[in-house]
Amino acid sequence: MVLNIVFSGIGGQGIVVASDIFCEAALLDGLDVAKAEVHGMAQRGGSIVAHVRVGENVQAPLIETGTADIILGFEMLEAARVLPILKKNGTVIVNTKYIPPSTSVARLSNFNEEKILDILKDRTQKVYEIDGLGIANKLGNILVVNTILLGAISSIPENPVTKESLKTAIAGRLKQKYVALNLEAFQIGAEQVTMG
Repeated sequence: MVLNIVFSGIGGQGIVVASDIFCEAALLDGLDVAKAEVHGMAQRGGSIVAHVRVGENVQAPLIETGTADIILGFEMLEAARVLPILKKNGTVIVNTKYIPPSTSVARLSNFNEEKILDILKDRTQKVYEIDGLGIANKLGNILVVNTILLGAISSIPENPVTKESLKTAIAGRLKQKYVALNLEAFQIGAEQVTMG
């Protein structure tokens, strides 16, 4: 069994760090891991997509169209952008943060949060809406959105990576002074899926 996950968002949201933590946790659980990153503009604000494959006997890192089990969207429009990669009846976990595109053509497209959620829900019934930014603001640090989303994915039944390994990987990756806050964010993220 191999689980295919697409992490998507924009530069500066912690997609690379979150996908690295997830891969480290999978390795701690004794799973094979393959990862590939696709970067848009080489600055904050460009599209970032990380393909992560974990399981037994994982070969190539790239996930083919229509085969992703889970999309972990750090931003709504970016989650919709990678939707063709999701398999039928796959799972979408999406941070309900919408960042309107900056180009004049894109601004005329009339996208908003509701339309994007409709697009996601047209593709799959399993859409978990996570107010990552709202939760992070309540915790006093917007940089924990990625850890909140890792918590959310930890509660998805098909995810073979254990919560304990994810917590260990978080603690191993971050500076000690941020570990407690991030573990709290992780737990709240996990609860968002179990409540939903």
